[in-house]
Amino acid sequence: MLRTSAILPETVASVAVAAVAVGAAATLLVKRTKDSEKSEIPVKECEACGGTGICSECKGEGFVLQKLSQERADRARMSSNNAATRFTSGLPRKWSYCTKCSSARSCNTCGGSGKLAL
Repeated sequence: MLRTSAILPETVASVAVAAVAVGAAATLLVKRTKDSEKSEIPVKECEACGGTGICSECKGEGFVLQKLSQERADRARMSSNNAATRFTSGLPRKWSYCTKCSSARSCNTCGGSGKLAL
């Protein structure tokens, strides 16, 4: 019992020192964060992607479907033999890689961040 009571004051002292150190570090971190927020570069939303950071051409998929003209799609639907092919015959079948983002899926203008520096 005598040993336990001799260790107890040292433990209390070390906990108190640790608490003061953590409090000082937290205060310093908050001050640095506030200072860095004030010195941030003003930014605006990217107009090319609308602030999403995703390529507007392929909508982040990396490829685009080859569009059929309305006239060709109607002609294909009319010449189909049954209801299943009548629905799918007007849909695009071919695709190609997105040339705007080179299949990177992100906006080239803002680099995928959605924001531009002023």
